[in-house]
Amino acid sequence: MAKNFFKKMIVAVNGHRSSVHSAMYAIMMARSYNISIKFVYVVDTATVKFLSMNKFLVADERYDYEERLKEDGERYLAYAQMLAGSKGISCETELRSGGVFTEILRAADEYEADLIILGGNEAEGEKHQIKRNVLSTDQNEVLAHSKVPVMIIQKPDIEKIFKIF
Repeated sequence: MAKNFFKKMIVAVNGHRSSVHSAMYAIMMARSYNISIKFVYVVDTATVKFLSMNKFLVADERYDYEERLKEDGERYLAYAQMLAGSKGISCETELRSGGVFTEILRAADEYEADLIILGGNEAEGEKHQIKRNVLSTDQNEVLAHSKVPVMIIQKPDIEKIFKIF
């Protein structure tokens, strides 16, 4: 019998629909291949700091904004955990602060992940629209600097598959 190629995976969640889809896909992989899974949400304090330094946010707004981002992150992580639980999968969750791609890579290193899963970008609008700049800056940076394989999930019909899985 062959050994599992992947033992541990990190799934970056951020609340976008594609992020939820990547969580669903990762849960199905974890269940099918007995892979440990950890969901990570990063509060982008690097961008908040930049906005504050450039006077787009005042100090009080910065603190409130970061707190709202943390609350959002906790909600998204709880949702991912609930999705995993609905399929009988136990998982870990972690809320981190800092630069998004830096923290995703750091979390993967600390967890000793064999795989990083990211959600793809979805084109809102017409189906026949040409996609440009498909990946975000953070996704590109994770791809460029990761020491492990990175899987980008773009499967719009995943919700149907997840329900019957």
